[in-house]
Order: sequence, then C-alpha cells, then structure tokens
Amino acid sequence: MRKRMNCYGCLIAIFLTLTLFLTGCWDRVEIEERGFVVGAGIDLAEDEEAEKGQYRLTFQFVIPGGLQAKEGGGKGAKDAAYFNLSSSANTMFTAARDMSFLTSRSPYLQHLRMILISEELAEKGELANSLDLFLRDHEMRRATKIMVTEGEARQLLDTNPKNEKLPVMYFESTALNPTKSSRIYPPTTVGDVQAFILSKSSFALPRIRKTDGEVSVSGAALFDGTQQLKGFLNDDETSGLNVLRGTAQDGVLEFPLDDRFMAYEIKGLRRTIHADVSNPEHIRFRIRLDVEGNVGESQERIDLLNPSQLAEIEKKTAERLTRLTSRTLSKVQQEYGVDVIGLGEYLNRRHHAIWEGIKEDWEQGERFFTRCDIVVEVRTKVRIVGATVETS
Repeated sequence: MRKRMNCYGCLIAIFLTLTLFLTGCWDRVEIEERGFVVGAGIDLAEDEEAEKGQYRLTFQFVIPGGLQAKEGGGKGAKDAAYFNLSSSANTMFTAARDMSFLTSRSPYLQHLRMILISEELAEKGELANSLDLFLRDHEMRRATKIMVTEGEARQLLDTNPKNEKLPVMYFESTALNPTKSSRIYPPTTVGDVQAFILSKSSFALPRIRKTDGEVSVSGAALFDGTQQLKGFLNDDETSGLNVLRGTAQDGVLEFPLDDRFMAYEIKGLRRTIHADVSNPEHIRFRIRLDVEGNVGESQERIDLLNPSQLAEIEKKTAERLTRLTSRTLSKVQQEYGVDVIGLGEYLNRRHHAIWEGIKEDWEQGERFFTRCDIVVEVRTKVRIVGATVETS
C-alpha cells in the first residue's frame, strides 16, 4: 500500500512539473497584433492637451508594407512607411497605455531606436522623470539612443526624409557621423543616461534641430548631476569638447594659411591627462593632445614636401585646436560649471582617495571644478600630404 502511495505521489509531482512548461506561453502576442514603435518624442503638453496631463508622448509606428520596395519606382510608388500618434497624460506610462485606444495594434517598444526630448522639457528639469518609463520597461533595449531637440520633438518626428523611409532611421544614420564630423556629439544611449543619473554625474547629449525643412544633428546639450539642462554648445564648441574628451578620431579643421585656406583632416587623436593634486581644492590639470592627420586641401601655393612648410602647417593646426578647446573650456567650466570633459572620472580612477574627499564639492557646494587650472598642450603631425608637390 505504501509503495502504491509513493507511486501516486511521483505521478502527481511529474504532472505538476509538466504544467509549468505548458503555461510558458500564456501571455504570447502574435506578431501581427503588435504595433512596432521605432521612435518616441516627449514634449510638455500645451493648451487643451495640458488638460489631460503635463507630458505629451508621441510614438512613431512602422507600417511594414511601406518598407517594401515597389515596382516601377518613382515618387508615386512610395507608400507611407510610418505613422505618428500622440497622447497626453501626467505620466509616460498612462500616455503609452492610452495609445492602445488610438490604434488597432498595441505599442511594442522592443524595437525602439531613438527617444527625442524637447528642449523645453529638459529646461524644466524633467529629463529623469520623463525617462523613468523607458528605464523600467522590460521591453526596452539599453542601446536606444537619446537626443535633445530644438523646438518640439513631435515636429521632428513629422520630418519627411529624402533618402530614408523612416524619420528615426534618418536621424540615427546622421547621428552616427561623428566619424566624419567632430561637430556631432557621439551617440548617447538610455543605458548611458541611467549610469549618469545613478552616479549623479554631468553629461552631454547630442542636439538635433530642424531648419528650413532640413534636419541637422550637431551641437550638444549639457546637463549637471541633477539632470538639469544648463545650456548648449554650438558646432565649434562641440568640436572642441570632442577633442578634449579624446573622441574626435576624425573630422576637419579649416584655418587660414597666408592669404588662402587649408583643410586639415584629423585621422587620429590620443589624449593624456596629468593632475597635480597637492592642493585638492585647487587641482592643476595638464591635458596633452597628440593629433595626426592629412592635408585635405590647400588653396595656397606651398611645397608640401618642404619640412619648414609642414612645420608651419602643424603649427597652424595646433593653434586652431588650442583656440577651439579654449572656447569650450571657458563655456563648460566657467559659464556652466559642468565637468563633461571627464576630469572627475579621471580623479576617481587615478587619485581615488583624493576624489572621495572632494567629490561632493566638485560641481556642487564649493564647486572645485570651476577653480581648477586646466592647461591644454596640443601636438600635431601631418601624416599624408597628398600626391602633388605644389598646389596652384
């Protein structure tokens, strides 16, 4: 009798175990029922929309049929590949759920590629609050990129790109061009921003704006450790920031040489930092920048194989970089007081004990960052001069 009871017990255990596997797909949603969201824009709600809540969330949905190539080509053969929906609420979660009432397919965020934050919302210090949904959602990818828009984010999502079917894909492709232009701040992801928020560090985000129907991704938005937008850097200042951070591995510097102009193409940059921490309240930094590049273009008649001529080009290039970085340093250190260069990060790695004693007063409190001395040394080298000896 006892053996029979043990046998029954084993059968019941096996049955219960099998039921766990049978319930594995209870919440499955068929792919045809999903509304794939590739882009999101967040604005502050205005006018009658504000009656529903403080935020206006816009999703860009993909229309799969519109992504397929049509026979015959031509403008008339191009079907819509996306549509945008907006909803207002006091929380992003409610706004996203309300989208389900506006479309036959519920929003699905696993393929979200970009989040656009309006300048107005960032100025109100609402960046962290508006991103909370995306940081918590289990469908979200940590590699989703974030940019700050000049004007409304919803208007950017209505852009009609000439060479892409989806506006978000156009923005993303343009944002990946820091390898060709030092004026574009490198892409920043949701995972990056969460790390900045948790560490209470200052950071920068790429800026995107629409001018005369065209979209430009250049410049940078600067945030302090409280996620408050402090200001913006223009194209040249952003280029200087990328150089100071050592991320400008490519780009073009244009400067006058005698009566004409020359273009120097950056093809490599190495940054070295040294710090004198003998006085923790007045640290002295020396940033050395070793830059290599090519002569991209010269409008002046010069002998590019003449060592003295090459030395003159290298000198002019170094002077141009020094002016560029000086303007950026003045802006981020004195005007905005945000360490987006990464000097605090360097102190944490190389002088940890010193950093532990001053980190609370680095940007806040005593604001030691604004007091420190920063000297930039630039060394440039011409690697390739081109095929001609003289230019005319």
